[in-house]
Amino acid sequence: MYKKKSSFYIYGRKPVEEALLHDPKNVAQVIVHEAVKDEVFEELKNYVRKHKIPFIKSPKNKLESLVGDVNDQGVVAELREFKGVDFHDWVETLDLDTNPLVFLMDELEDPHNVGAVIRVAAASGASGVILSKHRQAPVNGTVFKTSAGTITKVPIIIVSNINDAIKKLKDHKFWVVGLDSGHGKNVWEESYDTPTAVVIGNEGEGLRDSVQKSCDYTIQIPMERDVESLNASVSAAIVAYEWKRKNS
Repeated sequence: MYKKKSSFYIYGRKPVEEALLHDPKNVAQVIVHEAVKDEVFEELKNYVRKHKIPFIKSPKNKLESLVGDVNDQGVVAELREFKGVDFHDWVETLDLDTNPLVFLMDELEDPHNVGAVIRVAAASGASGVILSKHRQAPVNGTVFKTSAGTITKVPIIIVSNINDAIKKLKDHKFWVVGLDSGHGKNVWEESYDTPTAVVIGNEGEGLRDSVQKSCDYTIQIPMERDVESLNASVSAAIVAYEWKRKNS
């Protein structure tokens, strides 16, 4: 069985179909639950036949050993690696006259949050999501599943240092905005009339001091008293659709 350190498993029909459709060479093998009727996976079988990818039938406990006790919908795929987009190649393709929106994640630890933010970015028409290689939930099967297959629909840029990425975005005329739970301009007051990069901080600690200092300013989502701050993906969605409303 193919297995390198950089490879990982994704699960669920939609994520597997998207992986096969967009980057079949990165799919090492597809494993399906042996009890599921063949016609259920007929489309998947057509993909793997076309690209000569191993298609393996296995008992349920084998799938669980690969991805855990999750709703795998009877199908798992092994990806050789996650290949993000090069920052320079990506930023040069942006049309800055359209006031693009970009999200940066500053040490988000929960892969569910990472996947959900990616889904928000894809749904709202954001131009990219920037992740750090370090102290950040990696792109894995949970991220693929939570993104509901949208991870292939928005550029994912992996960088070594978020502060360096912020500097490069500023060099390309982006305003960089930190999303803060208690400080800054009200999110509704932001004009979004320039290229905008929004930084989302860690679930517990928020933005690191060095990252917040690198931002041009911060914005906040109005909250009632004694209410815990919103989930990262919910916050991202509020910002994304306010940006979309003002740029429609």
